[in-house]
Amino acid sequence: MPLITVTDSSGSGGFEVAKRVAENLGVEVFDDKRLQVIVTQTGASAGIDVDSDKQTPGFWERLLSREPKVYLDTMEAAVYDIARRGDGVIIGHGSQMLLQDFDCAFHVRLLADFRARVDNLVISQGMDQVAAANLITNSDKNQKSFFHYAFKIDLDTLSLYDLVINMGKLKPGTIANLIVGAVQSEDIRSCDLDALSSMKRLSLERTIHAELLEHNIDVSTLNIAVPQVGTANITGGAVSQDEKKRIPGIVEKVQGISQVNADITVWVYPL
Repeated sequence: MPLITVTDSSGSGGFEVAKRVAENLGVEVFDDKRLQVIVTQTGASAGIDVDSDKQTPGFWERLLSREPKVYLDTMEAAVYDIARRGDGVIIGHGSQMLLQDFDCAFHVRLLADFRARVDNLVISQGMDQVAAANLITNSDKNQKSFFHYAFKIDLDTLSLYDLVINMGKLKPGTIANLIVGAVQSEDIRSCDLDALSSMKRLSLERTIHAELLEHNIDVSTLNIAVPQVGTANITGGAVSQDEKKRIPGIVEKVQGISQVNADITVWVYPL
């Protein structure tokens, strides 16, 4: 089954397209709320109180404002955890970049005219024209700024996408059918076991990274590797004996890790 990433913009109607694609293929769609649940299940919530049975408004925004580096690790862990399942439709969250090296992922960019997006928000959200235009302008700015901060590349770099669609003349159902037809072609292959295992290991590495940051560990001097699911290798340096002792215990508590191999030295600073 296909693994699809969809990158849209506020007011474009991209969620409706993604939902139709998922329904047509019989797979799950992963939006902000669904990714939030994944975060709680993987244990990568970075200390934010979240009820997995109750969606928390502004979860990702609060996490980003609290600590951008922790946000990045948490987001990446969630995307990789979804991807290792082998199918689904992931909306945004840098998924088109994070899964760029996996041939089994199909990346879609949905574009829509600014005025059409404003009109969509006016109709769907009951907003006035000025408020809708301001919301979209700010959303676009934040989306592009974050993507450049996270990946050092422009969001609209065409090489990131396998299919770019201008939504101006096409209805959501027609666009969904185009995407479904593309991913069902013989040219697109499913994720093999090696790719799925690699995604799971990447998810665990980012979760470990986030948890260490949350516990005020300087990860810049550490190398974190998960050579196989369940095993974590931590090498590098710590600033103190106390930190050296704390690191294995923090990593052991990460869901999915049962063995920690730590080879950590304590930095000696000249007097």
